[in-house]
Amino acid sequence: MSARDADVLVVVPAGGTARRLGGGDKTALDVGGRTVLERLLADLAPWPTVVVADPPAPHVRARAPHARWCREDPPGAGPLAALAAGLATAPGARVLVAVAGDQPFAGRAVPALLAALDAAPRAGAAAAADGEGRLQPLLAAYRTAAVATVLRGPVAHRPVRSLCAGLDVVPVPLPAAQLLDVDDADDLDRARRTAADGTAPG
Repeated sequence: MSARDADVLVVVPAGGTARRLGGGDKTALDVGGRTVLERLLADLAPWPTVVVADPPAPHVRARAPHARWCREDPPGAGPLAALAAGLATAPGARVLVAVAGDQPFAGRAVPALLAALDAAPRAGAAAAADGEGRLQPLLAAYRTAAVATVLRGPVAHRPVRSLCAGLDVVPVPLPAAQLLDVDDADDLDRARRTAADGTAPG
């Protein structure tokens, strides 16, 4: 099965709080004149996208017409529950791409993830791998048939790595900028420098 764009749904868990950055919504932090989420959604424009978070301000919706919003049940139940809620809005999707909402440049990784999944028809997923080879389940493309049992079962507060259990997962090395998630002040500073000097490769 080829991961054609028409088969793909991108789900963005974005309901977390920036505890290490003083609280609040870390996807709303400014990175080079745009929020973290706005940067991410701009790069996800080729694909239908569901953001799992509270509805945004109208101007955010206007800048991302390809995106819609929903909430996991219960709110705050974690990223696995968020992926299940997002997929439930488009049950016909054959490929689920997970992209965490605090990764401003991760949208640029989606073509590489889909290409890796296409190249391995027996694999259940293709996941980003960091410099030490660790798989990143919140930057990955999953065949929905391979993860349906997990996502239809109890998902609240379960670890998101449950998605990869028992799957043949293709590791996809990516540039460091695409793997960057904004968890603390150093990450935010690094993201702002990346946006300023254009070192987030496409």
